[in-house]
Amino acid sequence: MSELTILREFEAKRSQLASESLELCDDFNKFSDECSFLCDAFAAVARDPACITPETSEGIWYVCYKLKIQIRAYRDQIDGVHQGLRALKPNLNSEDE
Repeated sequence: MSELTILREFEAKRSQLASESLELCDDFNKFSDECSFLCDAFAAVARDPACITPETSEGIWYVCYKLKIQIRAYRDQIDGVHQGLRALKPNLNSEDE
């Protein structure tokens, strides 16, 4: 493979990872804002235990479950970006030799 082809592939992958990283940051910022709102809502509910009906309890469980799933998805996406960056690093080192 020519050096130009290697550089083009490297730049394409780097650009893709940068784009994924920016999108992930934007998504996570929105998620963080939603989590802040939910934490405030849960705290308000906890202050008045009398309002915790079975339906409320079920709703809180459901929201917590969805949050856990979303957190795992973000973790997996972050791992994917990190793996992509690690894969690029050897390409840089081999060109320096």
